[in-house]
Amino acid sequence: MLRVGATLGALAMFATIVVALGTGGPLGAQGAQIGALVWGRVTFVDLGLALVAGWAWIAWRERRVVPAIAWLVVTAVTGSGGLLLYVSLAARRAHDVPEVLTGRSA
Repeated sequence: MLRVGATLGALAMFATIVVALGTGGPLGAQGAQIGALVWGRVTFVDLGLALVAGWAWIAWRERRVVPAIAWLVVTAVTGSGGLLLYVSLAARRAHDVPEVLTGRSA
């Protein structure tokens, strides 16, 4: 379930980004409009903390600097899509849930 769910989630997020880039206006102007709203600021903080926590898990799991930095860039640019892509790839390589979580065989 994790393999399929994370893969579908990543594909949905990447499709949403592509559609938004093709139909939306300038990112800076729209970000300013969202940031002017109280719930917009709450959403930015919430998303930022979740992405930092997700990337910290990736960095801890990878234990090597270059892949961790590469995933930092992917996560910063694509947000949840990058995190879900990582989970999908980790789940495909792992044999069980503890290995997905830690990157180590049980």
